[in-house]
Amino acid sequence: MKISIIGATGNVGSCAAFNIAVSGVADEMVLIDNPRPDLLTLHALDINTAVTGRDMVVRGGDYADMTDSDIVIIAAGSTQFARSRLEVLPPNLPIIQDISKKVLQYCQDAIVITASNPVCPLNYGMYRCSGLDRKKIIGYTYNDSLRFRSRLADALGVASSRVEGWVIGEHGDSQVLLFSSVKIDGKPVDLNEDLKRKMRRQVPDGQKQLEELREKTGRTAAWTTAAGLTAVCRAIVEDKGTMIPCSVTLDGEYDVHSLSMSVPVTLGKGGIKDILEWKIAPDEQELLNRSIEVLKPYMKYVEELLHLCRA
Repeated sequence: MKISIIGATGNVGSCAAFNIAVSGVADEMVLIDNPRPDLLTLHALDINTAVTGRDMVVRGGDYADMTDSDIVIIAAGSTQFARSRLEVLPPNLPIIQDISKKVLQYCQDAIVITASNPVCPLNYGMYRCSGLDRKKIIGYTYNDSLRFRSRLADALGVASSRVEGWVIGEHGDSQVLLFSSVKIDGKPVDLNEDLKRKMRRQVPDGQKQLEELREKTGRTAAWTTAAGLTAVCRAIVEDKGTMIPCSVTLDGEYDVHSLSMSVPVTLGKGGIKDILEWKIAPDEQELLNRSIEVLKPYMKYVEELLHLCRA
């Protein structure tokens, strides 16, 4: 299993590289980040030493070193500060367009995981730019479900290991918390409306806090992403049909076409094995419809910008 990480010297890329390496998910890992070659070399040498005793190689490289990669993780993006994930779509879409050309040139059979924000429009951009099978183009959105579970556990006063709960829709403020999916110890739980309202308020409030901390520190919430990306890669490697919500370009699922958003999927060696169309509560469906409407203009922006680039 060969995994290449683009943007490997950044906060998300470097944390993901370390976590994937020490978890033993890959046999070979290539770190790519041309603007900072010395830092890239440092990370590669250090992580390679950290996995001493395992049959694994970690090395720095260039795009040509992606050749025959099974998985490519995109953690590259604009360094400009933005209050909203969607604000960095204009500078990040050309980056995705350029990376798509490299993927087609060196490893067109790879599964591509986009972790750069805004995930849903950029995942759609990767799909439209590459022309590859939509089920091999995955947007990383697992953080939303992990945060949902963490907040639920705190609110209910139970260990997070006992809690199940999932989030779909936009990887952003209009994400949909699926309270109908919540289980404790594998058993469904009815939650009161006050708790639901409180949990929904925590989404934009939590995002605002993260953005404020990012502005102060120049760092982002990379450890959560690193853990989640490792889980996604493991699900692909193990090929057991593990269910994890991911952003995928839809073609009729949830009555949506030509739009990428987070939905429950099963994962395996070919990428997304199945897109699961869950029956959700009426109020959740209403919120999902709103999330789709939030995303539509950004998918249109992707189409328009790509059209201009081709003209």
